[in-house]
Amino acid sequence: MRVLVTGGAGFLGSHLVDSLLERGDEVVVLDDLSRGHRSQIDSSAKFVQGDVRSSGDWEKACQNFQPEVIHHLAAINGTRRFHKEADLVVDVNVNGTRLALEFAKLYSARLVFYSSPEAFGEQENMPLSNDSNSLFTPAHLHQRHSYGASKHIGELLCQFEARKGLDVRIVRPFNVYGPRLHGDENGQVVSMMMEASPIEVHGDGLQTRSLTWVGDVVEAFIKVSTQKGLEGQAFNLGSTDEISMIDLATKIARLRGVELVFTKPNNGDSKRRLPDISMNAAIDWVAKTSLDEGLSHLL
Repeated sequence: MRVLVTGGAGFLGSHLVDSLLERGDEVVVLDDLSRGHRSQIDSSAKFVQGDVRSSGDWEKACQNFQPEVIHHLAAINGTRRFHKEADLVVDVNVNGTRLALEFAKLYSARLVFYSSPEAFGEQENMPLSNDSNSLFTPAHLHQRHSYGASKHIGELLCQFEARKGLDVRIVRPFNVYGPRLHGDENGQVVSMMMEASPIEVHGDGLQTRSLTWVGDVVEAFIKVSTQKGLEGQAFNLGSTDEISMIDLATKIARLRGVELVFTKPNNGDSKRRLPDISMNAAIDWVAKTSLDEGLSHLL
């Protein structure tokens, strides 16, 4: 198949590209390299450096290609950026998704939109399901929810086009970790703890997350994008094993032989995040890699 991957130079995107190439698919990557790295893209894939907000860059990526499937991962992420760069987060995430839908319609391509559990905001009733309400705090308090709200809007746009006949599928990866995930200040919690010394724990550390190995979720990405009859459906892709941030920090600190310290809480940080995975029976998928096994792989 001819597959276009936006954000294909990033953590999730590059792993997905590898899997698509292994299947024998023809792959084009559209990425501005603001967070991703060219070295993470397999040389068998065609690379187009560009901005998902630019119609011209989409046209370059689709030139002489006509994608059959579009995986739209490109977005501004990194928890600390959500508050500091809220305008950029909303601009890229919403307008990039609008163009992804436009080009999917132009080529009658299947679109997989990469949303996030952040789309539920500060919803504390767990597990999070497709029927959970999205709850966002007042905007004057902080702009942390610029990301979650932009993903929620992305889902609204996708479901709108699905009602009009476009083949759109939505995935929400839950705290995915693995190789190529950077541990800088805009990284994900596991990678940050793997690199920091001392390890920082925000707030009291009692907030929980469901951490999911990258190899497991990429398997689900392929299933969602290739299986027939999934139009308009959304999938929570995550482990159902919860761990508190203090327990995670303690575990990694012991593995690495470093200290940990407590710091101020992050704005809008959810106390719990646990996925309802009942919808994944449709793709016959569950996360299989335990946290201990995944951390061992990383070490």
